[in-house]
Amino acid sequence: MQHSENAVAAKARAAFGRMLTSSQYDELLRKQSVQEISAYLREHTAYAQALEGVQNSAIHRGRLETLLRRDLFYQYARLTHYVPGAGAGAIYGYIVPDMEIELILSALRVIISGSGDLLAALPSFMQSYARFDLVALAQAKTLDGLIEAVRATPYEAILRACREQYPPQGGSLRFTRYEVALRTYYFESMLLRAARAPKHAAKQLSGLIRMRAELMNLNTIFRMKTYFNADAGRIRATLLPYHWRIRPRQMQAMIEAKDTQTFMKLLSQTALGRQINPQAAFIELETERVRYHETLRTLRFATEPQVVYLAFMLLRAMETEDIIRIIEGVRYRLPPERIGAMLARS
Repeated sequence: MQHSENAVAAKARAAFGRMLTSSQYDELLRKQSVQEISAYLREHTAYAQALEGVQNSAIHRGRLETLLRRDLFYQYARLTHYVPGAGAGAIYGYIVPDMEIELILSALRVIISGSGDLLAALPSFMQSYARFDLVALAQAKTLDGLIEAVRATPYEAILRACREQYPPQGGSLRFTRYEVALRTYYFESMLLRAARAPKHAAKQLSGLIRMRAELMNLNTIFRMKTYFNADAGRIRATLLPYHWRIRPRQMQAMIEAKDTQTFMKLLSQTALGRQINPQAAFIELETERVRYHETLRTLRFATEPQVVYLAFMLLRAMETEDIIRIIEGVRYRLPPERIGAMLARS
């Protein structure tokens, strides 16, 4: 499979070269409407094919965001086309379970809230790749219905185990417990895929995977302390069992910090935390920025095809989210400098 993997790496590097430049981001930040953003992307960037045939006057925010996310998925499909069996068991298949879990979590939110229409927001473009019927998932009105929708997939056993361990009380579900279980399955399966790669590649892949999990944990601790004044026990129950650069004793101290300010001070004393503004009002922007620059660094020095592929696809996903942040910022008429400060690549 080495020849096909080399082809994937070459294609990924070529696609990386077509990602948005700093000057193109500056142009997007100067746009005044969703229609202007759509026109610029179609006429001056590599998104021309993704937006081919779009009428600028008719495009709206939701439709443009859907087209951008579809193009990200098609980028995955174009690259994995060169790998026999889409690299079954290798890192190439990372994006499908990631999207599947996000859909299951969205379905759980709808079931818990008793409102919302998941059907209208379904990414129909991934139906042929998903391991369950997307429409059946979107139509599930109860936990039992959701479990039935994902029957004969790994998610069935996870959801059943959560239901047994955390029985619904008065119709309510403990969403966080389900989320942690599903995300733990995802990261564990990705680490197993990474371990099958050659030794040096396996280490780099594991780093990219563990980085995301650790940064998600930092986001969780920040939110739990800031918005819920949660104690250490409650916080521990919401964290993923993986670490990257923060030592266990450092993480333990941050979990036990008495408040957000103490948490941020402890974080700033770590090697990772020195990349994060201790005065940040929203840590998610800071951690996403760390992930962007660390992933970019990995790609620049990568030689193994699987590492090139994963680093590129992660960067490509972050670019998609950055464009969506610009769309949202323009929608709410935020000044360009404020929108720019919200971008992962800033």
